[in-house]
Amino acid sequence: MTPHQLFLRLALLVSFTAPCLAGDDGATIQTPIPPNAPFQVPLPIPPTLQPTSSDETTDYYDVTMQVGQVEILPGKLTTIWGYNGRYPGPTIVAHRGRRAIVRQTNNLPESMSVHLHGGHTPPESDGLPLDLIGPGAMKTYTYPNNQEAATLWYHDHAVDATGRHAYMGLAGFYILHDEYEESLPLPRGENDVALAVQDRIFDYSGALVYPLTDTTIRTGVYGDRLLVNGAPQPYFQVARQKMRFRILNGSNTRQYIFALSNGDPLVQIATDGGLLSAPVSRPSITVTSGERIEVVIDFAQYPLGTSVILKNLDTSGTPVIADVMRFDVVREADSVDESYVPKKLRPMKQISPKEATVNRTFTLQQTLYKGRQLWTINGQLYDPMRVDAAPKLNETEIWTFVNNSGQTHPMHIHDIHWQILGEWRAAGARRRRLEGYV
Repeated sequence: MTPHQLFLRLALLVSFTAPCLAGDDGATIQTPIPPNAPFQVPLPIPPTLQPTSSDETTDYYDVTMQVGQVEILPGKLTTIWGYNGRYPGPTIVAHRGRRAIVRQTNNLPESMSVHLHGGHTPPESDGLPLDLIGPGAMKTYTYPNNQEAATLWYHDHAVDATGRHAYMGLAGFYILHDEYEESLPLPRGENDVALAVQDRIFDYSGALVYPLTDTTIRTGVYGDRLLVNGAPQPYFQVARQKMRFRILNGSNTRQYIFALSNGDPLVQIATDGGLLSAPVSRPSITVTSGERIEVVIDFAQYPLGTSVILKNLDTSGTPVIADVMRFDVVREADSVDESYVPKKLRPMKQISPKEATVNRTFTLQQTLYKGRQLWTINGQLYDPMRVDAAPKLNETEIWTFVNNSGQTHPMHIHDIHWQILGEWRAAGARRRRLEGYV
């Protein structure tokens, strides 16, 4: 795969690790439990976490990482590791300019590190891979929320265990609002819904299975069950009105191409970094691991009794899972729906490549190391003591990513967002189209 040029304005020290692919000895794969018919259970909505206290500038939260027993598959209890024992974890709703301080207590048997994915945070609150919270210990994270409104999420980020820990349930939404976003006439309140899409494997007892072999370390784990907010292929009853959906690909490695079963377009209004400059109507949207998109669907155009399925058109994962969830139009709106998607969303300044003072290239590949194929960048394994790039604050750099690994791999930099200059690909190579944003 050939280069993808990007450039950034702001950066702190950044460490790259292969996302969601490393762990311990793993579980032995049992015969997977046969799948249930889809659309048998309602969509759960994770509860909003309430502050334990607040003052003029800050909301304070307490979260405990602990074992929980939840019913994911009908009639079976599954042991999960969850924030406050929930899967997914509770949603934290924050506002720009108002700090959130979250005290995380680890009541699990392994060390953890909590990362606010997409957050502009101080380094001591970033959730670095080796900044661990031991069993029985606690750590306080400070989130200044000095960035534009966006759909973020928090998850475990412990070195060599991120994939397995998140797979066990350690993930939750962090929704950041700001005054500009709230001034727009977009759907809000109960009509603003977050959807965490994740695939999993279960054995006959209902236990989660996370197979770890040399192959899955390289390729990731593909589940045979697709969950939305922790429920297998649920249905969601909606009114004849517009709704905003914040969709997270929280899977270990599976890529999704989301589309509606009736062929109607999805109106995309946001990506990882927040609102687009203008809405885009798309027949389908590709989302890789860790990414978020926001779309608006107008159910007022459908008569009562209509069902529309959110589909996954991607066929690269094994097994292929085509149905994500179903929307059932069951009632009229409770009141006149005055929401709409404006033609302009958030003004966005395009940074000129001429501002760049440094060009860097990072080549992603799999390298034979002590008899095993491991992920490397520029031929090097992750080393927290090595600094590969030290950008200066408020300067612009152009970064080129070259993917020679032979498989699609998303790239995520902590603390900043970037704008996309362009993409190039070798003949026959599969690659998604990225959206540019600051």
